Amino acid sequence: MTKTLLFFTPDPATPSHHGRWPAVLDGYREALKGLDVEISAQAWSEPVTKSYDLICPLVAWGYHNDPDRFRVALAALKDTGHRVFNPADIVSWNVDKRYLRDLAEGGVRIIPTHFVERVTDEAIAHARADFGDTLVLKPVVSAGAKNTLVWRPSQTTAFASVDGGADSGKAGPPQGAAMIQPFMPSIQDEGEWSLLFFAGQFSHAVLKTPKSGDFRSQPDYDAHLRTLPPPPEAMMLAAAAIDYIGADRLLYARADMVRDAEGRFCLMELELIEPDLYLGYSDGAADRLRHAFEIALFGGCACHS
Repeated sequence: MTKTLLFFTPDPATPSHHGRWPAVLDGYREALKGLDVEISAQAWSEPVTKSYDLICPLVAWGYHNDPDRFRVALAALKDTGHRVFNPADIVSWNVDKRYLRDLAEGGVRIIPTHFVERVTDEAIAHARADFGDTLVLKPVVSAGAKNTLVWRPSQTTAFASVDGGADSGKAGPPQGAAMIQPFMPSIQDEGEWSLLFFAGQFSHAVLKTPKSGDFRSQPDYDAHLRTLPPPPEAMMLAAAAIDYIGADRLLYARADMVRDAEGRFCLMELELIEPDLYLGYSDGAADRLRHAFEIALFGGCACHS
């Protein structure tokens, strides 16, 4: 019997709608070929007026531009009984990177982090006392390294005087609630590991090394990506993060991590909303994703919304 699947896509009112997401959506359509499924797509910001066997937020790019409205949309889906996978409550939790604090309290090693309601000179001084002079500043709600920057020892001017407004024409510090972390030199020396899981099972790992002089590991910033077997310690950390949620509750997940000065892996992100799955970097990854959707659509996989 044919199943119906809806992918959420970007809100037309945000810049993300003008990005390359249609090609990404086409890639998922191609990966799911062979399944008896009718695939539809609509903006996450539009009300869902039809019934679908499954709704997936994998292409909900730009949700971070209006996180409150995104959460309201997720709550409405849950209240009306729509089946969302990854589940609506998990996706809503994953919107704000303060979820990392929950993971840390659950025994998952994360990058040491100060969570602050606003980045101030006092917050910078406190973080430097704990972490050293070079820091990373991140908004708690963001995507694609937006308003994420390295704060170096030479930057000692009053934080309030730093030009980071929306109209400044350059990347500025985070506005509002933020995370302050130590800069991890291994991000440039080795790179950032991303471990992908489909239906709770490990699929593949990608090592992303920023281009010379940069710290951003996304392909959008010309980072070098390659598929490699993950170190056992990386697998253990990723598994701990997945187990915190419950492997049977996740259709897809990406655990991003980097080594600290002692060589231990620390979780940077657990991406459960619309991560790049790097399907093109690993033979068989598309088949493994298709199998995960097959389980979710045709039985055998719990989905608790």
